[in-house]
Amino acid sequence: MADPKRTLPALFLEAARRRGSQVALQDAAGTVTLNELIADAGRAAAGLLAHGVQKGDRIGFYADNSRRWILTDLAIQLAGGVSVPRGTDTPPDEYAEILAHAGVGLVLVDHARHAAALEAVRAAAPDMGAIICIHPEQAPGKTLDDLLEAGRDGPGFEALAAHVGERDLATIIYTSGTTGRPKGVMLDQSNFGHQAAVCPDVFAVGRTKDDAFLSVLPPWHIFERTVEYIAICGGARVVYTSRRHFKDDLAKYEPTFVPSVPRIWETIYDGIQKALDSGSPLRRAAFRTAYACASIRTRAWDRARGWVLRHREPRGVSVLGDLAVRAGALVAAGVTLPFDFLGRAIVFRKLKTLVGRRLRGAISGGGLMPAHIDRFFRTIELPILIGYGLTETSPVCTLRRIERNVLGTIGTAVPEVEMLVRSPETGEPLPPGQVGVICTRGPHVMQGYYRDEELTQRVLGADGWFDTGDLGLLTEAGDLCFRGRLKETIVLKGGENVEPSRVEEALVASPLIEQAIVVGQDRKGLAALVLPDRAQVCPRFDLPRTTEYAVLAAHEGVRELLRKECMARTRALKGFEQVRAIAVLDEPLSAENGLLTQTLKPRRHVIVERYQDRIEEAYA
Repeated sequence: MADPKRTLPALFLEAARRRGSQVALQDAAGTVTLNELIADAGRAAAGLLAHGVQKGDRIGFYADNSRRWILTDLAIQLAGGVSVPRGTDTPPDEYAEILAHAGVGLVLVDHARHAAALEAVRAAAPDMGAIICIHPEQAPGKTLDDLLEAGRDGPGFEALAAHVGERDLATIIYTSGTTGRPKGVMLDQSNFGHQAAVCPDVFAVGRTKDDAFLSVLPPWHIFERTVEYIAICGGARVVYTSRRHFKDDLAKYEPTFVPSVPRIWETIYDGIQKALDSGSPLRRAAFRTAYACASIRTRAWDRARGWVLRHREPRGVSVLGDLAVRAGALVAAGVTLPFDFLGRAIVFRKLKTLVGRRLRGAISGGGLMPAHIDRFFRTIELPILIGYGLTETSPVCTLRRIERNVLGTIGTAVPEVEMLVRSPETGEPLPPGQVGVICTRGPHVMQGYYRDEELTQRVLGADGWFDTGDLGLLTEAGDLCFRGRLKETIVLKGGENVEPSRVEEALVASPLIEQAIVVGQDRKGLAALVLPDRAQVCPRFDLPRTTEYAVLAAHEGVRELLRKECMARTRALKGFEQVRAIAVLDEPLSAENGLLTQTLKPRRHVIVERYQDRIEEAYA
């Protein structure tokens, strides 16, 4: 049989032909098989066509994570529409600006209250037409159920899929704006088709009969959205949860994969550390012994398998030295083997119940994983598979594989993807080991930015290479290492360039610091905005662990403690990378207060603007 064409509907249809009776979606209300999903998507698409949707129409999609999200998403694509998605935590007036820029007519929303919220800002989106609710409860007008009924006698999924072409625009995703105003990223069917076709093998999906992905991230975001496509096309089911139920559902559903962002694993790590701190001295000693032995073992196996970060491969006599180091590491692991076995059987087994016993990998994207978090979960045998990509690249460019999971890297290129590092000054390709701007080329790269040809030409060359704006280096083995964002680079008064993520990683490794943001553009040195870890800081001053952050921010002793800690944690860095002054945050950085994106990355320009007075005080 010939390979199906690289469109998402064609790949879903091919997956249904092979395993249509398999469960594709699951939540607390029940399950949906792939055949049922295909049938309902075809009916909903026919309902959209009956409503008047034409090919190329931009359709607003204002909804959150649920199994009806992907059903609606598929229906829009089958009908030839172009979805313009955002989560309902986006303020209605902000979403109205997006709808106006994209020229959206029809809008699909989650619930009746979201329809009412958009009705209130209709004047700001002059092209907005009818609003249809995905969920029927108390909906004032037409719902998804009405579309399903209207499309009952329609042409069906297969007939509609035949009219979807690889270069048809599938979606316009307005980026969440970590450094400025959102941009409309145009992704076509070939972009999604590439990811859904090649990434199941890269992710190792379908290697067991009951693979499951636990979904907690916002589905309008490209990482979660594409991972759901990859899971279903690869033979896994998607289980929907929420942040409130995430911890319980990890144990309940026992997923094999968890698409996540670094902050989720930082939270789990902090919870483990707090549980240990509150335990008995014997319990803490048992864990530390088990962890030390496991660390020796994992480092030894990493060396034996060649999972070691090095910019250049050994040559000549250094090969013998490398083999000697590997052999020595294995001997050390053998000596600690009995203690390691007991630790894995008794101590780490209990930790694994927190994330389910079947977990093969946490697939992490959307930000830089702190090195100590990465190492910790590797050591207790809960490996994190870190990937790299952007909305503009659909998003997966690289991924650390189960069979090659090298700490300190963000993986190797997935099939059909080219990676290159160029000099930011000359644009010339750089050899392995040198830091420059990461560029990529292949079927995963976007068409461009909607209604912004100038910006498109600035980042997307005539030869197809996309300039990511990120800094990194490639090793000779093809592993990519992230070194920060070019636009986030802090240029000090003396001309020194500082990548803030490197300094922030050193700061949050401290048990006293929960969050940290480094500032210093055009200053003589760096300052840090830090959020104290109340469980660690409060007992040092005989304060309740529930003390408000504003009280801690005003406490002279707390400020001095954190200032010294920041200096100590950055002492090993270069002189200009060391933090000299701090300001204590009076609230956590979160998506709810607008200081983090929905994938929990810092919105630096917003943070600096909001805390400008406190930054000035810190430098004064």
